[in-house]
Amino acid sequence: MAAQHHERGTGGASGGSAPTGGSPASSAEEPRLSAVPPSGAPAEHAAAVVADLEVPADHLPDLDHVGDAFKAVFADHPAGVAIITARGPDGPVGLTASSVSSVSAVPPILGFSLQARQGSAALLAEADSFLVHLLDAENLGLARSFAVSGAPRFGPDMPWEYLATGEPRLLGVGRVLRAVPLARIKAGPALVFNAAVVDVLGDEGTGAPLVYHRRRFHGLSDRSALDPRD
Repeated sequence: MAAQHHERGTGGASGGSAPTGGSPASSAEEPRLSAVPPSGAPAEHAAAVVADLEVPADHLPDLDHVGDAFKAVFADHPAGVAIITARGPDGPVGLTASSVSSVSAVPPILGFSLQARQGSAALLAEADSFLVHLLDAENLGLARSFAVSGAPRFGPDMPWEYLATGEPRLLGVGRVLRAVPLARIKAGPALVFNAAVVDVLGDEGTGAPLVYHRRRFHGLSDRSALDPRD
């Protein structure tokens, strides 16, 4: 789909202090981050304001009939799973996304898209920096927690910490990228990001990546390889 993140409802993270690191920032300390807007027009307005560029879509109304087939096609297209986190005005925020992709290696640039209309997505849209956690199969619990509204996030049973640069890092994930936005492009209801990777905080995966396919999470393994190594 155009924007694939898996958070239903506002799903805001609880405030609270991290196991290690400082206390959450206040609105006064980070004036660009607003309160979580409700879904609908207020959040759409916030996304439009933060966007650097808007792709015209008014000339595409006759493509509505393609929508269901488009969704079906991408439901059959597996995608890697990530959790994107940032520091919000009342504590850490984050969501599960399956739209993260590599754009360029030199310089290192990644891309992803959000439906920036509610909750954590609306706050991430305004963040000056964020962490992209690339998940393995053993991180299934985290993927579910950050995909479902009301699931526990950043609580005492979820190891995490604030980095010196301010972003919340989930300690149980081996592959983590720190990124800053280069462009936020409003395309229909989605906000499409290009972001520069400014630091690699971990690159040791388990070799069993987590993927999303047909609305379910799957774990890859050597047994799924169609071209096994000699």
